[in-house]
Amino acid sequence: MKKTFKFLVPLAIALMVGCSKKDTAPSPMNCANSATKFSDALTAYAANPTKAGCEAYKKTVRDYIKSCAALYTAVDKKDLEEFLAEPCTE
Repeated sequence: MKKTFKFLVPLAIALMVGCSKKDTAPSPMNCANSATKFSDALTAYAANPTKAGCEAYKKTVRDYIKSCAALYTAVDKKDLEEFLAEPCTE
């Protein structure tokens, strides 16, 4: 019984911790996934520039910044945050 308990508790903790991370948490894999989503959203927005497309594009930019935080300096982040603060228009 103790051996089972010693095995199940760490497994349960690992599953809870591993499953609680968002797709935008900083990591190389999340950065690559966010880059793909960013590219797809930019292509979709360029093909059909609507307010909804703009908002979707800005969401992917925000997720990309979060997941690839090491790629940006404070100045770059400030510029991107200013861009994200601007409202989308049709």
